[in-house]
Amino acid sequence: MIHIFINIMNTSCYNPHPALVDFVENITILTIDFTDTKFISPIYTFVPTHTRFLCFYLEDKVKVKKQDTGFGERERSIIIGPQTTPVTLDLGEKHTNIIVCLRPSGMYRLLGIPLHKIVDHDYDARLIIGAEINEIIDRLTEARTDELKSQIIQQYLLKKLHTLKPAHPFDRAMLHLVSHSGNLSISQIASQCCMSIRQFERKSLERLGVPPKFYARLIRFSHAYKMKETTPHLSWLDIAHQCGYYDQMHFIKDFKYFAGFVPSGLKEDDVLKSVRFRRLEDVFLLPASISG
Repeated sequence: MIHIFINIMNTSCYNPHPALVDFVENITILTIDFTDTKFISPIYTFVPTHTRFLCFYLEDKVKVKKQDTGFGERERSIIIGPQTTPVTLDLGEKHTNIIVCLRPSGMYRLLGIPLHKIVDHDYDARLIIGAEINEIIDRLTEARTDELKSQIIQQYLLKKLHTLKPAHPFDRAMLHLVSHSGNLSISQIASQCCMSIRQFERKSLERLGVPPKFYARLIRFSHAYKMKETTPHLSWLDIAHQCGYYDQMHFIKDFKYFAGFVPSGLKEDDVLKSVRFRRLEDVFLLPASISG
């Protein structure tokens, strides 16, 4: 089954240009042909994550089902705001997704929109960034290689540098929090930024869309979910311990809040039959310029 999964899925990950590393984590290009297998489902439950994305779909458009809606088709490029509830994705038959993975505060700096205004929403990128997105999509569609697609995205982002919101010490503090899986004292990292707790919370709502303690919970949950997708044989008890949860009930409570079901609802066999998007976060951490 793993062999089949590798055959139908191709992943390329590119480190950003040095001028972009301040707000871009990487550019990942994911291609999956679901017509080549019956073992991997195009239906995927995407649970909340602390990472923000700008996505470009070059083949089948993705369909999204939220908790109170049916499936709705999205445009070729979407901006995904801070997510606090799970959604169900229908990836279609042929899925090619170019994912711009942004660092904490990266989306705020790129768009200039306080992120608390777009929590649990996604938008046609043209409505926020402008019609220039159409040209980018056309160029991406014509590009023959993943490397060229990455270059097109990075050239576009380099042209946006002069409009970026300035960096702030808060951003580095959030990177520090992510690197520690959300297991740091908020008061401690706020003091490192020479900010009061109240100032730090206001900055978090503006640049992340959620309060800092909530963001820390989201990081911890996201890392736990990724660990299950990466190593499905691990028990939830081991995962909870490794991700810094101080007891099993605390973990179950957070998991149910973000995923909508308890950890035991996600079986090892379910993980093996899934696209396992969270496994791609391991690629995000590689120092090499490209891996696929």
